[in-house]
Amino acid sequence: MGTITVYPIPSAVEAQTLSGAVAVVIDVLRATSVLTFAVRSGVKEIIPVLNVADAKQLRQQFPPESVLLGGERFGLPIDGFDLGNSPQHYTPEVVGGKTLIFTTTNGTAAIHAAAKGTKTIFLASFLNAAAVIERIKNEGNIVILCAGTDGQETEEDLLLAGCLTARLIRQQGLQRFYRLNETAEKVLQLWQEPAAADLIRQLRQSTGGENLIRIGLEADIGVAAQIDSIDVVPTAAILCEEAARTYVRFV
Repeated sequence: MGTITVYPIPSAVEAQTLSGAVAVVIDVLRATSVLTFAVRSGVKEIIPVLNVADAKQLRQQFPPESVLLGGERFGLPIDGFDLGNSPQHYTPEVVGGKTLIFTTTNGTAAIHAAAKGTKTIFLASFLNAAAVIERIKNEGNIVILCAGTDGQETEEDLLLAGCLTARLIRQQGLQRFYRLNETAEKVLQLWQEPAAADLIRQLRQSTGGENLIRIGLEADIGVAAQIDSIDVVPTAAILCEEAARTYVRFV
């Protein structure tokens, strides 16, 4: 029997569950949606870092024409960065063939939390939910880690965790294959396959959605709600643990 362990925020992670497990990191609005767009657009590699100073310092190690800085603080673009945190801006013309150094308020911290002991990290959004299921459906132990917002759980991340949990359980009739933790049981009850308009409505009413509407970035919600529209999965290879950096590539 396998396990599905869902954590609503990174601080809830119990280290022993990561050992030998596959981790799925979720930050629907918007980091994992952005990085899914970036991988589809042909980015060479993505390096998530925890703070702005690290991002700017790391950029100096690359030829200027080969690297971009992307991310946000408090939802808004960072001074001196090339890109913010809106998925639709990560086009092939902008990021194709480039190294992307990326930092966000919540998502990149969740990626680093997942890197402590797990064997593989996949980044999930509604955009690539079906593709993520294809990658993890034969795994025994799966940890789904939600980024949350400022240390608090968020409805949009829990909703996607419920989507992934429900689809895993349905996959190939494996209703009895997984043992779920309490949070996995909880998010499973949240998810009913919605029509596209319903998903947009749910995301608009979530904590992350309300924050985006407040700062004038409502359009990002509709983009992030395009469920199963992208068939790539950003995948992390932990190549530089001593420097607390995680290189993320689609492989």
